Amino acid sequence: MAGFSKGISRWMVLSLAVVALMAIPPEVLARGPDICLWRHLFHLAACPACGSTRALSAFFHGHLSQALDYNRNVMVTGPLLVGLLLQDAFAGLKKLVI
Repeated sequence: MAGFSKGISRWMVLSLAVVALMAIPPEVLARGPDICLWRHLFHLAACPACGSTRALSAFFHGHLSQALDYNRNVMVTGPLLVGLLLQDAFAGLKKLVI
């Protein structure tokens, strides 16, 4: 399991992120302000990551078509996020068993 600074493990951060994305509906995030740093700094129409938070929230709520509308990268980032979390969970269980 990867460790972050001050001993915070990656599975804790990923678990918190997934729980937050599952708890907050994408509609609530869509009503929020536009906080894309890249759009504001470089005056881009849209950056490749714009809509990722809303897309991940829709993904974890099971609204796949809505997630794709927000950002198509969710088809890679969503499963990778789940995969990393499962990998860390299995590694933690393996340490407990051995």
